[in-house]
Amino acid sequence: MKSLKIRQATVADVVPLSGLIRRTIRVSNSKDYDQKSIDMLCAIFESEPVAGRIENELILLCFMGTELVGTVGLRDNYLRSMFVDRGYQGRGLGKMLVSKIEEEARQRAIPEMMLHSSLTAREFYLALGYEFVELQTYPEGPFVLMRKPLE
Repeated sequence: MKSLKIRQATVADVVPLSGLIRRTIRVSNSKDYDQKSIDMLCAIFESEPVAGRIENELILLCFMGTELVGTVGLRDNYLRSMFVDRGYQGRGLGKMLVSKIEEEARQRAIPEMMLHSSLTAREFYLALGYEFVELQTYPEGPFVLMRKPLE
């Protein structure tokens, strides 16, 4: 495996980050969401909204060599926008990114993490110790609210 590097996102990362997220949504979520939902989700991650997120939350980027292959964010006590490029899924990168953001949350004395999981990623988060809270419906489709106490 090439060298793995994690760093905080900057505004210079907006275009590649937006592209990674939208590609991943279109590929990974297509079995659980209809085209309209996928298009609405992708619109949330166009460059302009992503630039706003970079300014308002901690976003970590994961690179394999020079290729952006994953991301995860933290805003208040919410794990946000964890995506791993389809070609790199199943290699432990998602688990590592979640662990890094949980570590950051602990350093900020956050006692419990919350997240809105896609239907696609629900089992992934359950395996990492997150608990089902409730199913929530948004214009973009259904999402699973989950939580995990941090110790």
